[in-house]
Amino acid sequence: MNKLEFKVEDIFQDIPNTDKMTMKIPDEIMKSQGWKEGDNLRIEWGDQGTIRIEKIDKLPTEKNE
Repeated sequence: MNKLEFKVEDIFQDIPNTDKMTMKIPDEIMKSQGWKEGDNLRIEWGDQGTIRIEKIDKLPTEKNE
C-alpha cells in the first residue's frame, strides 16, 4: 500500500455559509488508482488523520424506516 501525504488545505475547502466542506482527491491519486469523476468511492476516516479510499461497484442502498 502506498502512503501519500498532502496538506489539509490542498484537499479540503469550506463551503461558504455552511458547516460543510468539499474534498478534492488529487489528480495523481485519481490517475494512479484508475479512478475518474463519477466513480463510486467508499471513504473511511482512520486514526491519526488517515483517510482510506476505495472504489466500489455500487452504492449501498438506503432503507427508509
